[in-house]
This record gives sequence, C-alpha cells and structure tokens, in this order.
Amino acid sequence: MWGGVYALIFSISTILSAENPIENGFPLVETKSYVKHTFSAVEFQNKLVGQEIQYSFYEDKKFGPLQRGQSISLTDQGGLWAGYGFIRKIMLTDSVNLNFDFFPGIYLKNNEEDLGGWLMFRSGVEVEYFIDTDWAISLGYDHRSSGDLWEYNPGMETVKISLTKSLI
Repeated sequence: MWGGVYALIFSISTILSAENPIENGFPLVETKSYVKHTFSAVEFQNKLVGQEIQYSFYEDKKFGPLQRGQSISLTDQGGLWAGYGFIRKIMLTDSVNLNFDFFPGIYLKNNEEDLGGWLMFRSGVEVEYFIDTDWAISLGYDHRSSGDLWEYNPGMETVKISLTKSLI
C-alpha cells in the first residue's frame, strides 16, 4: 500500500511543482550531479530480515523538477535490484529537502525473499539535511513491489540512512 501512496505523492508533487508549473512542460535543465551511498534495514512481512547497501548516481540534468538517476542495491541475502528513474526534491528550508523517488528496476532474488517476479518498482520518501554545499545526510523509507504485475506481490520495505556527495 505505502508504495502506491509514495508514487501518488511523487506524481502530485511533480504536477503541482511551484518551481516548474505543469504548463511549462518538462524542459531539460542543468543541475548538480551527485552520488548517494545508502545503508538500510530490510523489512519483509513486518519483520526485519536483513540489511542492504545501495549506490545511486543522479545525472546533471532534470526534466522540469525530475532529476534522472540510476541505482543498484544488494542485500546480505544476495537479493540484487537495479533500476533507472527519477527523484523529486522539494526544498523545505535552505538546508532541508523532502525527497520523493520512483525507480522501475530488475530484481534477482537469489537467497532473498520471493517478491513474485523480476520487475519491481521502488518508491520512497526521505528527509535530506545538507551538512554543507557538497555533502548531505538523509533518513528515508521505501517500498518495492511489482505494482500487482505478478499474481504474488508481497512487497519489501527498507528503512535507510544515506550519505550524499555532490559532484563537480
């Protein structure tokens, strides 16, 4: 359920963007690229089942308010997920952002939990605090599932902490 809620908020925040009203379309805009290193606790069926590391790279271009990115993660049980999608950043103060992301990707379960199929969507929310102009730390929560593409679709969640470094 939460993945659908995050995806809906992501969509609404994009459509109602104050920085780029929808009537402007999605013009290509230059922005700072950055990398993000994430460490997560993995939750399945309301139980903590392991840990995950994730590496993400966000490109130096945005389509309107949406910044493109690629991400790959690996759990301690060998579950591998890799995807390509967008992040939507909403500035709350000069040093705090509220971020929503949506990433379709490929999932290989290995010894991990069975999520019902190989195509998984990740959507999440995080609060990001800028330590200085190049470094940020964030706390977030995300959900991954097939969006009911497969008959069996239990979903998986992660509670995560991330360290972000802007690239020059």
